[in-house]
Amino acid sequence: MQIREKKKGFIADISLSPILDLSLMLVIFLAVTTEFISGGEIKVQVPKGGAAISSSSQIVKLIVDKWGKIYYKGKVYSDPAKLVSVLPKDENIYIKADKETPYLYVFTLLDTLRKSGIKKVSLVGQRVE
Repeated sequence: MQIREKKKGFIADISLSPILDLSLMLVIFLAVTTEFISGGEIKVQVPKGGAAISSSSQIVKLIVDKWGKIYYKGKVYSDPAKLVSVLPKDENIYIKADKETPYLYVFTLLDTLRKSGIKKVSLVGQRVE
């Protein structure tokens, strides 16, 4: 007669399924988070000065980087003439140009906007208190 029960052996295999599921979820989370962080508005350093702007219902903002590329609603335009066909004519347009952007790029954009009939154009700067 045995008083003790016979001990079972050690479990030799480890289920890798939960570990793989967890690592896959972490990779997907990292990929999605990275996409949201890198997407969005282009960072430019605007010059200091200027007054506050009054906000309207719809703000049309153009961003010009130091290489002359124009960003509008997530799309990149290298030619201001192609951009004019997409812009609304009756809204205020704000140009946010990098402080290292050559004057030629900003002037060309302003000139193209004026020739197309857009009259409400403002330049955005960093406010100084």
